[in-house]
Amino acid sequence: MHVLILGARAPACLEWARAFDEAGWTVSVGDSLSQPLSRFSRSVQHYVRLPEPRQDPAAWIETLATVIETQRIDLLLPTCEEVFYLAHGRERLAPLCQVLTCDFALLHRLHHKGDFAAMTDGWPVAAPETRLLTDRQALLALADETAMWVFKPAYSRFASQTLIRPSAQQLNNVQPTQVAPWVAQRFIKGREFCSFSVLIDGVLRAHSCYRPRYRVGRGSGIYFQPSVLEPVRRFIEHFGQKTGYSGQVGFDFIEDGDGRFHVLECNPRATSGVHLFDNQRQLLVSSLSHPPKRVLEPTSEPRMIALAMLLLAAPQRALSAPFWLDYVAARDVIVQKGDLWPLIAQGGSLVEIIARAVSRRCGLLAASTADIEWNGLPLSEHTP
Repeated sequence: MHVLILGARAPACLEWARAFDEAGWTVSVGDSLSQPLSRFSRSVQHYVRLPEPRQDPAAWIETLATVIETQRIDLLLPTCEEVFYLAHGRERLAPLCQVLTCDFALLHRLHHKGDFAAMTDGWPVAAPETRLLTDRQALLALADETAMWVFKPAYSRFASQTLIRPSAQQLNNVQPTQVAPWVAQRFIKGREFCSFSVLIDGVLRAHSCYRPRYRVGRGSGIYFQPSVLEPVRRFIEHFGQKTGYSGQVGFDFIEDGDGRFHVLECNPRATSGVHLFDNQRQLLVSSLSHPPKRVLEPTSEPRMIALAMLLLAAPQRALSAPFWLDYVAARDVIVQKGDLWPLIAQGGSLVEIIARAVSRRCGLLAASTADIEWNGLPLSEHTP
């Protein structure tokens, strides 16, 4: 069996590559970068350089179709936001191999933070009050009570533009439109949790929940502390029943001071919780095609991106004993026994993303997804 895993720049792709390799599959990974992280893992047999899906979705789909046919791919598995382009082209690709995603319309509802919040209305775990902002007037209506709200683009990632209880002055640069809407979500103080799940036809196959104890700014977690939270699992099961979702999906939650859970947003793709299955990889792969006797659950030990912990978290906590105890307790998700090249590859990938940031005149986080992200524009034409 041969799998093609997309998003080779992502640690989640590296995790899946190792999982499929341990399960005896031939593993190919694909990306538009020339030096992505997963390319250099010993678990990967082939690397496929792809065009940028955001630049030309149709060309990207046709390139995938050619690769599937020439390499006899059995399963196509996305890990990043290329999932939207994949769902858009699923009608073209599904006859050629199994494509692990659901329909585009559902992915769109989940990706749009306002639509997703509305979807959960009345669910046992629901989103906080959320208002869609499509013009400056709607934004200004909340200017006198900004301390009660969190503002963020309806299509966004990494919390890179999120404004938590901002001042009126901080909102001056926010210009929501019909094409680029924002949402205002009621602020809730509490503890944040994240999830990762695999569902097939709405049935939960694998599920993990974790606290992102250390982050890059307000965004991506780099330290994943497993948690067992029954309300979160019940939410995922309810979500599957309501949507019939197939694929990987992650959610962000917050537990308020009274112990009640609220779901903040959905990431209809792989998230870092996949690393918590690294001690049962063959079972994770098997869960994609065969329902396990019980839902696959993760390790109880933390995982981390060690290099990010050392470079980004440690400088502020160099004298913190709890930080170093956390560091020692966790296993790195990039470097593993017998597979050391991804450690070096992190540097090459970073240099390439820096070069993209310079050439495209954007920040590093924006450059890391500029070619694969989707922000609601029609896909029938090229996306600028």
